[in-house]
Amino acid sequence: MTPMEIPTDAEHRRVLLNDLVSGAATHLHLSKGIHLCALKAGEQLGLALQIAPRVLQTGQFQRVLERRFEQALAFDGCFVFSNAGGALILWHPVVSTDIPLDQILSRLLSLAELEALDRHCNR
Repeated sequence: MTPMEIPTDAEHRRVLLNDLVSGAATHLHLSKGIHLCALKAGEQLGLALQIAPRVLQTGQFQRVLERRFEQALAFDGCFVFSNAGGALILWHPVVSTDIPLDQILSRLLSLAELEALDRHCNR
């Protein structure tokens, strides 16, 4: 596994995601300007996909928002916002959810139209 890849086998992927959420790992670089990390929103811990402003595609923020609300059931639990630095943040809570971390990650990548970064698609 290189530092810029999500593990392809389910066990390593699960361990990595659990490490992120537990605080053992701070973040995972997926691609230049795109990383995954654990992020607290208020008191709730979540998994956050962060896309730096320098790598945002033209209209990507708007497309993500449109997809989030047009496909509300598919992306239920996903929140979209930007931080003070202008990064696009896609966040999903990990506490009090029955959704496995693996599926949360796939959902966030799909919402951002970054499925190519998801090496382990559940089809």
